[in-house]
Parts: sequence; C-alpha cells; structure tokens
Amino acid sequence: MMTAKTTMPPMSEASAQMHRRKKRNNILRTLFVCLILLVVLAPFYVAILYAFKPATEITANRLAFSQNPTFENFRKVIFENELFGIGFKNSIINTIPTVLILMSFTAMSSWVLARYDHLLAYKILYAVLTLGLLIPFQCFVLPLYLNWHNLGLVSTNIGFIIARSGLQVSISLTAVTGFVKTVPRELEQAASIDGCNRFQTFWKVVFPLMTPINTTQLVLNTLFIWNDYSTSVILLRTKESRSLTLAQIQYFNGKTTELNEAFAFFILAMIPILTLYLTCQKWIVSGITAGAVKG
Repeated sequence: MMTAKTTMPPMSEASAQMHRRKKRNNILRTLFVCLILLVVLAPFYVAILYAFKPATEITANRLAFSQNPTFENFRKVIFENELFGIGFKNSIINTIPTVLILMSFTAMSSWVLARYDHLLAYKILYAVLTLGLLIPFQCFVLPLYLNWHNLGLVSTNIGFIIARSGLQVSISLTAVTGFVKTVPRELEQAASIDGCNRFQTFWKVVFPLMTPINTTQLVLNTLFIWNDYSTSVILLRTKESRSLTLAQIQYFNGKTTELNEAFAFFILAMIPILTLYLTCQKWIVSGITAGAVKG
C-alpha cells in the first residue's frame, strides 16, 4: 500500500531571518553570561590557587596550579597567627548582636511606619530615619570617633555594635518597610477580631510573614558587618579588639607580602559567610524583589 510522503513547507525568508537573529542573540547572551561568570569567579580561583601554593612557588607560574599543593598555609594561619583567633572571636561577637538588633528594630519600626504612612508625622519620621542613605560615610568619621572616645567606647565590642547598628539602620529600614506594605492588612484585622492585641498581631501574624525579607536582611547585614573595614579601622584601635578584616593586614607591610598565608586567611574568613549565603539563598531574591515595591 502506497503512502503519501509528507514534506515540510519551505521556510519563508522572513522566518529564516528571525531564526538567525534569535540564534545570534542566544549566542551573544551566552557569551555575555560566560564573561560575567569569569569576572565573578576569577578572584575565587586566584584565592584558592595561592592558598594551596607553598611559598617557593608564589613567583613561578602565578596562575598555574601548584605541583605540590599544601595545607601548610592554613595550618600557620590557624595555629601560629594569634590574630586570627582574636579576629574571629571579635567578628562573631560584633556581628551576631548587631544583626539581631537590626532585624528586631527594623521589623517593628517598619511595620508601624508602613501602616501609618498616610500620616504626615510618620512620613517625616521615615524620611529622617532613612536620611542616612544620602550622607557619605566620610561625614561620620570624625564626629563618630570623637564621641566614642569621650564615652570610652573606642576599641570595645559594644561601641562597634552600637555604631554599626546606627550606620546600617537606614538601608535596612528602607527594604523592610517596602516589604511590609505588601502584607495584606486583612490578616491583621482578622487577628484583631480573634482577640489579638497589637503586640500579638505583630509577632504571631506579621513577623512570620516577613521571613523572606528578614532572611535577606540577615544575610546582607551579616555580609556588610563581617567584612566591614572602614568602621573597624576607626573604632577598633587595640590588638585585642581587632576584627578579621583588621587582622589580615599583618600579611601586607612595607617589607614583605605573604600572599599564600593571606589568601588562606581570606578563605577561612569567607567560609562562615559563604555557608550562610548558600543556606539562605532561596529567600534572598524574593526578599529583595518584594522589598523593592513602590508603596
């Protein structure tokens, strides 16, 4: 039995051009993504490369893998560099309370500011609290140091925590307030009908719904505070108060530069932040996009 042979109709010239254009755009997009990926991953490649190189191979084949990789650099950082332990301890002490203060303060403040944004007084208060976004950090340096010196808060953990919380509150408040405006008011009204007071309404209804933005705030604030150098170099003046960012400076001086140990130090300092980011990354994008809505 004979069957008719089906043939595809010839592609028109316009369709062919559109297909070629789409293919070219996909190639360009792929090349652009690969370029961005290369730029992002290059510093990590260099850091890992140098961290596992012995000192004798630093100047030879700078971007090639070591023929004799070693953990000696990490051992020296952990067991021979006393500033690593001091810096790690101080960074944890400084970071955790600051992040918790920012998370609790901005969550409560943002809820009030978002719910009363139709009142002039609250609009003015919100503008004042977010004014810090417009003031360069250099304007704070001298007043901050003089005031903290007079109060005896220089080279103390509590002084750094208070200062860093104040400097970080503006950007956190802006993001969280935008997110709270997306939370339906009907949920709060239903909680009120069920007998919840304002305190219970916030902590039992509103705050759990703020998990995406709170997680985003947790990761970003931890990143900013853990890696802070500007505030640390101004307020943490003694050896015992140094954070990790200040402790790493010892590898760079006028006479020598110990790149292998410096990069090993860098990787060890990065592990807690990288672990936190990978754990919470699924909430970060949703928190940022929801917090960016126009109220």
